[in-house]
Amino acid sequence: MKRRRRFLAAALAVMLCTGYLVSTLGHRLDHGSSWWHGADAASRTEGSTTEVRFAFSPSGQITFGVSIRNPGPWPVTITGVAVDDGPADRHVFKVARLAAGSPAGEPAALVFDPATASPLRSTEVGPGRELPVFVTITIPDVEQAPGGGLVFDDLAIGYEVLGLPRHQRVPMGFRLFVHSPRGYVPGEDRERPGN
Repeated sequence: MKRRRRFLAAALAVMLCTGYLVSTLGHRLDHGSSWWHGADAASRTEGSTTEVRFAFSPSGQITFGVSIRNPGPWPVTITGVAVDDGPADRHVFKVARLAAGSPAGEPAALVFDPATASPLRSTEVGPGRELPVFVTITIPDVEQAPGGGLVFDDLAIGYEVLGLPRHQRVPMGFRLFVHSPRGYVPGEDRERPGN
């Protein structure tokens, strides 16, 4: 009888652990219902692809907003946002500032207002809710070919679900393009592109 109880307790513990791992490791974030950019950018949609285009200005900064959606069924705590999740010495863009608004349950309630955003700290986002995040990045002082530029379409998100730390690349819902129409060579004495 004792042996059977121990076996049942062990089997239950294994099932609970397996369920916990499946629930937490299978939990994925997604891009939200909207995004934001200031007057220094233009957006264009062709087919199913939307592009937000900023002018290339070496060492300048640009700010854009994305919403990160937690499709559920568990609440998550967003702990960090990065443009690149590789080694720090190889990052193309440096994140200068991160700010967040209040999580919203309905897309219509999502507000992108940089003036009311506060520095991003660990923020809980409930199931079915979205968090608006403002990302300010510094444009690198790197060579650009005429008509070229720098592109990315996802963010590296650090988050916790049911106490387990997770990391995921989350699509932004658009492609960000830092465009250099005339090209650029660092150190050359000429007008910077975008000016």
